Amino acid sequence: MGFCLQSGSSLPREAMREERNVLLLSIGYGRGHEAAAEALVQEMEGRGWRARVSDPCAEAKPYLFRCTQMIYRACVRWLPWAWGIAYAQIDATDWARMLHLPGIAGGMRRLRNMLCSEKTELIVCTYPLYAYMLDAMTQRGELSTPYAVVVTDALHVNSAWVRTKAPLICLPDEESRASVHERFGIAEERLCATGFPVRREFTPCAARCVPGEDGQGLRVVYGAYARPERVCADVRGMLEAWPKMHVTLLAEERETRLRNMLGDADERICYFGGGGESIAEPLRKAHFYIGKAGAATVFEAYATETPVLVNYPLPGQEEGNQQLLLTDGAGARIDSTAELLSTMARLLENGAVGWQDMVHAMHMSARGNGAARTVEALQKRFFHER
Repeated sequence: MGFCLQSGSSLPREAMREERNVLLLSIGYGRGHEAAAEALVQEMEGRGWRARVSDPCAEAKPYLFRCTQMIYRACVRWLPWAWGIAYAQIDATDWARMLHLPGIAGGMRRLRNMLCSEKTELIVCTYPLYAYMLDAMTQRGELSTPYAVVVTDALHVNSAWVRTKAPLICLPDEESRASVHERFGIAEERLCATGFPVRREFTPCAARCVPGEDGQGLRVVYGAYARPERVCADVRGMLEAWPKMHVTLLAEERETRLRNMLGDADERICYFGGGGESIAEPLRKAHFYIGKAGAATVFEAYATETPVLVNYPLPGQEEGNQQLLLTDGAGARIDSTAELLSTMARLLENGAVGWQDMVHAMHMSARGNGAARTVEALQKRFFHER
Protein backbone atom coordinates (compact mmCIF):
# COMPACT_ATOMS: atom_id res chain seq x y z
CA MET A 1 0.00 0.00 0.00
CA GLY A 2 1.44 3.40 -0.95
CA PHE A 3 0.77 6.86 0.43
CA CYS A 4 1.33 10.32 -1.05
CA LEU A 5 3.30 11.50 1.96
CA GLN A 6 5.32 14.63 1.35
CA SER A 7 9.04 14.69 2.08
CA GLY A 8 11.03 17.82 2.74
CA SER A 9 14.09 16.09 1.23
CA SER A 10 12.54 16.32 -2.26
CA LEU A 11 12.21 20.12 -2.12
CA PRO A 12 14.80 22.49 -3.60
CA ARG A 13 17.10 24.01 -0.97
CA GLU A 14 15.72 27.50 -1.67
CA ALA A 15 12.17 26.31 -1.01
CA MET A 16 13.25 24.62 2.19
CA ARG A 17 14.60 27.92 3.47
CA GLU A 18 11.42 29.80 2.63
CA GLU A 19 8.83 27.22 3.69
CA ARG A 20 9.49 25.13 6.75
CA ASN A 21 6.23 23.38 7.47
CA VAL A 22 6.46 21.50 10.74
CA LEU A 23 3.93 19.18 12.36
CA LEU A 24 4.20 18.61 16.10
CA LEU A 25 2.58 15.51 17.56
CA SER A 26 1.62 15.69 21.22
CA ILE A 27 -0.98 14.39 23.66
CA GLY A 28 -2.99 15.68 26.62
CA TYR A 29 -1.63 13.48 29.42
CA GLY A 30 -0.32 15.90 32.02
CA ARG A 31 0.88 19.32 30.92
CA GLY A 32 4.47 18.62 29.92
CA HIS A 33 3.89 17.16 26.44
CA GLU A 34 1.54 19.92 25.30
CA ALA A 35 3.55 22.71 26.97
CA ALA A 36 6.71 21.59 25.16
CA ALA A 37 4.89 21.43 21.81
CA GLU A 38 3.30 24.88 22.30
CA ALA A 39 6.67 26.41 23.20
CA LEU A 40 8.23 24.93 20.06
CA VAL A 41 5.41 26.27 17.88
CA GLN A 42 5.91 29.73 19.39
CA GLU A 43 9.65 29.60 18.74
CA MET A 44 9.23 28.26 15.20
CA GLU A 45 6.63 30.85 14.27
CA GLY A 46 8.93 33.52 15.64
CA ARG A 47 11.48 32.38 13.06
CA GLY A 48 8.99 32.46 10.21
CA TRP A 49 8.24 28.73 10.16
CA ARG A 50 4.76 27.27 9.80
CA ALA A 51 4.02 24.97 12.70
CA ARG A 52 1.00 23.40 14.33
CA VAL A 53 0.22 20.82 17.02
CA SER A 54 -1.96 17.76 16.48
CA ASP A 55 -3.02 14.77 18.57
CA PRO A 56 -4.14 12.09 16.06
CA CYS A 57 -5.18 9.59 18.76
CA ALA A 58 -7.50 12.07 20.48
CA GLU A 59 -8.86 13.19 17.11
CA ALA A 60 -9.50 9.63 15.94
CA LYS A 61 -10.96 8.26 19.18
CA PRO A 62 -12.08 11.23 21.31
CA TYR A 63 -14.21 9.22 23.75
CA LEU A 64 -11.52 6.61 24.36
CA PHE A 65 -8.91 9.35 24.80
CA ARG A 66 -11.03 11.18 27.38
CA CYS A 67 -11.43 7.93 29.33
CA THR A 68 -7.70 7.23 29.41
CA GLN A 69 -7.02 10.87 30.29
CA MET A 70 -9.41 10.62 33.25
CA ILE A 71 -7.67 7.44 34.43
CA TYR A 72 -4.27 9.13 34.19
CA ARG A 73 -5.45 12.18 36.15
CA ALA A 74 -7.07 9.99 38.81
CA CYS A 75 -3.80 8.13 39.30
CA VAL A 76 -1.83 11.36 39.54
CA ARG A 77 -4.26 12.87 42.03
CA TRP A 78 -5.26 9.95 44.21
CA LEU A 79 -3.06 6.92 43.45
CA PRO A 80 0.47 8.12 42.72
CA TRP A 81 1.86 4.75 43.78
CA ALA A 82 -0.24 3.11 41.05
CA TRP A 83 1.21 5.49 38.47
CA GLY A 84 4.69 4.56 39.72
CA ILE A 85 3.93 0.91 38.94
CA ALA A 86 2.47 1.80 35.54
CA TYR A 87 5.50 3.96 34.70
CA ALA A 88 7.84 1.06 35.46
CA GLN A 89 5.71 -1.20 33.26
CA ILE A 90 5.85 1.35 30.43
CA ASP A 91 9.65 1.33 30.70
CA ALA A 92 9.63 -2.44 30.07
CA THR A 93 7.08 -2.38 27.22
CA ASP A 94 7.92 -2.61 23.52
CA TRP A 95 5.78 0.22 22.19
CA ALA A 96 6.34 -0.85 18.60
CA ARG A 97 4.16 -3.89 19.30
CA MET A 98 1.21 -1.79 20.49
CA LEU A 99 0.44 -0.16 17.16
CA HIS A 100 -2.26 -2.73 16.36
CA LEU A 101 -4.34 -1.89 19.46
CA PRO A 102 -7.71 -0.35 18.45
CA GLY A 103 -7.23 3.13 19.89
CA ILE A 104 -3.65 3.39 18.66
CA ALA A 105 -4.41 1.91 15.23
CA GLY A 106 -7.13 4.53 14.76
CA GLY A 107 -4.65 7.26 15.63
CA MET A 108 -2.17 5.85 13.15
CA ARG A 109 -4.76 5.89 10.35
CA ARG A 110 -5.57 9.48 11.24
CA LEU A 111 -1.87 10.38 11.11
CA ARG A 112 -1.46 8.69 7.69
CA ASN A 113 -4.37 10.67 6.26
CA MET A 114 -3.04 13.89 7.75
CA LEU A 115 0.41 13.44 6.24
CA CYS A 116 -1.09 12.46 2.89
CA SER A 117 -3.18 15.64 2.67
CA GLU A 118 -0.61 18.16 3.94
CA LYS A 119 2.85 19.26 2.91
CA THR A 120 5.08 18.56 5.89
CA GLU A 121 8.85 18.97 5.90
CA LEU A 122 9.53 17.91 9.48
CA ILE A 123 7.63 16.06 12.22
CA VAL A 124 8.44 16.57 15.89
CA CYS A 125 7.04 14.25 18.58
CA THR A 126 6.69 15.44 22.17
CA TYR A 127 4.98 12.15 23.02
CA PRO A 128 6.87 8.91 22.23
CA LEU A 129 3.98 6.84 20.84
CA TYR A 130 3.89 8.90 17.65
CA ALA A 131 7.56 8.24 16.94
CA TYR A 132 6.81 4.48 16.79
CA MET A 133 4.02 5.14 14.31
CA LEU A 134 6.48 7.07 12.15
CA ASP A 135 9.05 4.27 12.54
CA ALA A 136 6.53 1.77 11.15
CA MET A 137 5.55 4.01 8.23
CA THR A 138 9.20 4.61 7.37
CA GLN A 139 10.03 0.90 7.55
CA ARG A 140 7.19 0.11 5.14
CA GLY A 141 8.34 2.79 2.71
CA GLU A 142 5.28 4.96 3.34
CA LEU A 143 7.15 7.93 4.79
CA SER A 144 10.32 9.80 3.90
CA THR A 145 9.68 12.97 5.91
CA PRO A 146 12.31 13.36 8.68
CA TYR A 147 11.17 13.30 12.29
CA ALA A 148 12.57 13.90 15.76
CA VAL A 149 11.64 13.23 19.38
CA VAL A 150 11.68 15.87 22.13
CA VAL A 151 11.93 14.13 25.52
CA THR A 152 10.03 15.69 28.43
CA ASP A 153 11.57 13.52 31.19
CA ALA A 154 14.78 14.56 32.95
CA LEU A 155 17.50 12.19 34.26
CA HIS A 156 15.21 9.16 34.74
CA VAL A 157 14.33 8.87 31.05
CA ASN A 158 11.80 6.13 30.29
CA SER A 159 12.93 3.69 27.59
CA ALA A 160 9.76 4.48 25.61
CA TRP A 161 11.32 7.77 24.58
CA VAL A 162 14.50 6.38 23.10
CA ARG A 163 13.83 2.93 21.59
CA THR A 164 12.41 4.66 18.53
CA LYS A 165 14.44 4.93 15.32
CA ALA A 166 14.03 8.72 15.14
CA PRO A 167 17.17 10.32 13.65
CA LEU A 168 17.31 12.94 16.42
CA ILE A 169 16.36 12.71 20.10
CA CYS A 170 16.43 16.01 22.01
CA LEU A 171 16.87 15.73 25.78
CA PRO A 172 16.32 18.30 28.53
CA ASP A 173 19.85 18.26 29.97
CA GLU A 174 23.36 16.96 29.42
CA GLU A 175 23.09 14.46 32.27
CA SER A 176 20.05 12.84 30.61
CA ARG A 177 21.86 12.69 27.27
CA ALA A 178 24.88 10.96 28.82
CA SER A 179 22.65 8.55 30.76
CA VAL A 180 20.66 7.58 27.65
CA HIS A 181 23.84 7.05 25.66
CA GLU A 182 25.30 4.81 28.34
CA ARG A 183 22.13 2.86 29.19
CA PHE A 184 20.82 2.23 25.68
CA GLY A 185 23.97 2.50 23.58
CA ILE A 186 22.38 5.03 21.23
CA ALA A 187 24.81 6.70 18.85
CA GLU A 188 26.03 10.10 20.00
CA GLU A 189 24.97 11.79 16.76
CA ARG A 190 21.32 10.92 17.43
CA LEU A 191 21.32 12.55 20.87
CA CYS A 192 21.31 16.26 21.66
CA ALA A 193 20.95 18.05 25.00
CA THR A 194 18.78 21.05 24.12
CA GLY A 195 16.83 21.79 27.29
CA PHE A 196 13.08 21.54 27.92
CA PRO A 197 11.11 23.87 25.59
CA VAL A 198 9.50 26.73 27.52
CA ARG A 199 7.41 29.58 26.13
CA ARG A 200 9.06 32.98 25.76
CA GLU A 201 6.94 34.73 28.39
CA PHE A 202 8.64 32.69 31.12
CA THR A 203 11.54 35.03 31.88
CA PRO A 204 13.14 36.31 35.11
CA CYS A 205 11.44 39.31 36.71
CA ALA A 206 13.94 42.13 37.24
CA ALA A 207 11.53 43.94 39.56
CA ARG A 208 11.11 41.00 41.99
CA CYS A 209 12.04 42.26 45.45
CA VAL A 210 13.97 40.40 48.14
CA PRO A 211 11.32 39.20 50.63
CA GLY A 212 11.55 40.14 54.29
CA GLU A 213 11.74 37.61 57.12
CA ASP A 214 8.28 38.82 58.23
CA GLY A 215 6.86 38.00 54.82
CA GLN A 216 6.81 41.55 53.53
CA GLY A 217 6.58 41.28 49.74
CA LEU A 218 6.69 37.46 49.85
CA ARG A 219 4.77 35.78 47.01
CA VAL A 220 4.26 32.04 46.49
CA VAL A 221 2.70 30.00 43.70
CA TYR A 222 1.28 26.79 45.21
CA GLY A 223 0.26 23.83 43.04
CA ALA A 224 -2.65 22.13 44.80
CA TYR A 225 -1.89 18.53 43.77
CA ALA A 226 -1.52 16.95 47.22
CA ARG A 227 -4.53 15.93 49.33
CA PRO A 228 -6.81 18.94 49.98
CA GLU A 229 -6.21 18.62 53.72
CA ARG A 230 -2.44 18.90 53.16
CA VAL A 231 -2.93 21.85 50.81
CA CYS A 232 -5.03 23.74 53.36
CA ALA A 233 -2.59 22.96 56.19
CA ASP A 234 0.31 24.29 54.11
CA VAL A 235 -1.52 27.47 53.05
CA ARG A 236 -2.84 28.22 56.53
CA GLY A 237 0.57 27.55 58.05
CA MET A 238 2.32 29.94 55.65
CA LEU A 239 -0.24 32.72 56.12
CA GLU A 240 0.00 32.38 59.90
CA ALA A 241 3.81 32.46 59.84
CA TRP A 242 4.02 35.32 57.31
CA PRO A 243 0.81 37.38 57.55
CA LYS A 244 1.93 39.83 54.85
CA MET A 245 2.57 37.23 52.16
CA HIS A 246 0.46 36.43 49.06
CA VAL A 247 -0.42 32.95 47.72
CA THR A 248 -1.49 32.12 44.17
CA LEU A 249 -3.23 28.76 44.47
CA LEU A 250 -3.27 26.58 41.34
CA ALA A 251 -6.56 24.92 42.19
CA GLU A 252 -7.96 23.91 38.77
CA GLU A 253 -10.92 21.55 39.25
CA ARG A 254 -10.43 21.68 43.05
CA GLU A 255 -11.13 25.41 43.25
CA THR A 256 -14.66 25.16 44.67
CA ARG A 257 -13.64 22.63 47.30
CA LEU A 258 -10.58 24.61 48.38
CA ARG A 259 -12.56 27.85 48.51
CA ASN A 260 -15.02 26.13 50.85
CA MET A 261 -12.20 24.82 53.03
CA LEU A 262 -10.08 27.99 53.12
CA GLY A 263 -12.80 30.59 52.73
CA ASP A 264 -13.28 33.34 50.17
CA ALA A 265 -12.63 36.26 52.49
CA ASP A 266 -8.83 36.10 52.66
CA GLU A 267 -7.51 38.53 50.06
CA ARG A 268 -4.02 37.08 50.46
CA ILE A 269 -5.13 34.02 48.45
CA CYS A 270 -5.68 34.21 44.69
CA TYR A 271 -7.30 31.15 43.12
CA PHE A 272 -5.94 30.26 39.70
CA GLY A 273 -8.18 27.87 37.81
CA GLY A 274 -6.22 27.40 34.59
CA GLY A 275 -8.60 27.22 31.64
CA GLY A 276 -6.01 28.45 29.17
CA GLU A 277 -4.79 31.31 31.37
CA SER A 278 -0.99 31.47 31.54
CA ILE A 279 0.77 30.99 34.85
CA ALA A 280 3.78 32.91 33.53
CA GLU A 281 3.14 36.25 35.27
CA PRO A 282 2.31 34.82 38.73
CA LEU A 283 5.39 32.60 38.51
CA ARG A 284 7.63 35.48 37.44
CA LYS A 285 6.54 37.49 40.49
CA ALA A 286 6.77 34.56 42.93
CA HIS A 287 9.66 33.84 45.27
CA PHE A 288 8.82 30.12 45.49
CA TYR A 289 6.86 27.53 43.57
CA ILE A 290 5.54 24.83 45.89
CA GLY A 291 4.00 21.64 44.50
CA LYS A 292 4.43 18.77 42.08
CA ALA A 293 7.70 18.27 40.19
CA GLY A 294 6.11 18.17 36.73
CA ALA A 295 8.56 18.77 33.91
CA ALA A 296 6.78 21.79 32.43
CA THR A 297 6.44 23.56 35.77
CA VAL A 298 9.99 22.76 36.92
CA PHE A 299 11.54 24.12 33.73
CA GLU A 300 9.22 27.12 33.69
CA ALA A 301 10.49 27.79 37.21
CA TYR A 302 14.06 27.50 35.91
CA ALA A 303 13.21 29.98 33.15
CA THR A 304 11.77 32.49 35.64
CA GLU A 305 14.46 31.70 38.26
CA THR A 306 11.84 30.77 40.84
CA PRO A 307 13.12 28.25 43.46
CA VAL A 308 11.01 25.09 43.77
CA LEU A 309 9.92 23.33 46.96
CA VAL A 310 8.67 19.89 45.91
CA ASN A 311 5.94 18.43 48.10
CA TYR A 312 4.44 15.94 45.64
CA PRO A 313 6.85 14.12 43.30
CA LEU A 314 5.12 11.60 41.03
CA PRO A 315 7.01 8.29 41.38
CA GLY A 316 9.28 7.44 38.46
CA GLN A 317 8.23 10.11 36.00
CA GLU A 318 9.03 13.20 38.09
CA GLU A 319 11.82 11.96 40.33
CA GLY A 320 14.41 13.02 37.77
CA ASN A 321 13.06 16.58 37.75
CA GLN A 322 13.32 16.68 41.53
CA GLN A 323 16.85 15.29 41.42
CA LEU A 324 17.85 17.97 38.92
CA LEU A 325 16.64 20.71 41.29
CA LEU A 326 18.44 19.22 44.28
CA THR A 327 21.68 18.71 42.36
CA ASP A 328 21.62 22.29 41.08
CA GLY A 329 20.82 23.69 44.52
CA ALA A 330 17.71 25.24 42.98
CA GLY A 331 15.08 23.52 45.12
CA ALA A 332 14.29 21.33 48.10
CA ARG A 333 12.11 18.32 48.95
CA ILE A 334 9.35 18.99 51.49
CA ASP A 335 7.47 16.14 53.20
CA SER A 336 5.26 17.93 55.73
CA THR A 337 3.78 21.30 56.62
CA ALA A 338 6.25 21.67 59.48
CA GLU A 339 9.16 21.02 57.10
CA LEU A 340 7.75 23.52 54.60
CA LEU A 341 7.58 26.27 57.22
CA SER A 342 11.03 25.56 58.65
CA THR A 343 12.63 25.41 55.19
CA MET A 344 11.06 28.69 54.10
CA ALA A 345 12.07 30.35 57.37
CA ARG A 346 15.67 29.20 56.87
CA LEU A 347 15.77 30.45 53.29
CA LEU A 348 14.33 33.85 54.27
CA GLU A 349 16.58 34.58 57.26
CA ASN A 350 19.57 36.95 57.11
CA GLY A 351 18.21 38.98 54.24
CA ALA A 352 16.88 35.90 52.39
CA VAL A 353 20.43 34.81 51.55
CA GLY A 354 19.31 31.18 51.14
CA TRP A 355 16.61 32.17 48.67
CA GLN A 356 19.06 34.35 46.77
CA ASP A 357 21.51 31.43 46.55
CA MET A 358 18.78 29.29 44.96
CA VAL A 359 17.93 32.03 42.47
CA HIS A 360 21.61 32.34 41.57
CA ALA A 361 21.83 28.54 41.12
CA MET A 362 18.91 28.64 38.70
CA HIS A 363 20.51 31.49 36.79
CA MET A 364 23.86 29.68 36.52
CA SER A 365 22.20 26.43 35.36
CA ALA A 366 21.04 28.17 32.14
CA ARG A 367 18.18 25.69 31.75
CA GLY A 368 15.59 28.22 30.62
CA ASN A 369 16.27 28.51 26.88
CA GLY A 370 15.22 25.05 25.74
CA ALA A 371 12.81 26.08 22.98
CA ALA A 372 15.41 28.11 21.08
CA ARG A 373 18.11 25.47 21.48
CA THR A 374 15.73 22.71 20.36
CA VAL A 375 14.68 24.58 17.21
CA GLU A 376 18.33 25.37 16.45
CA ALA A 377 19.18 21.66 16.76
CA LEU A 378 16.30 20.73 14.44
CA GLN A 379 17.34 23.38 11.93
CA LYS A 380 20.96 22.26 11.96
CA ARG A 381 20.11 18.57 11.55
CA PHE A 382 17.24 18.68 9.07
CA PHE A 383 17.56 21.93 7.12
CA HIS A 384 21.30 22.53 6.93
CA GLU A 385 22.92 19.11 6.81
CA ARG A 386 20.85 17.00 4.45
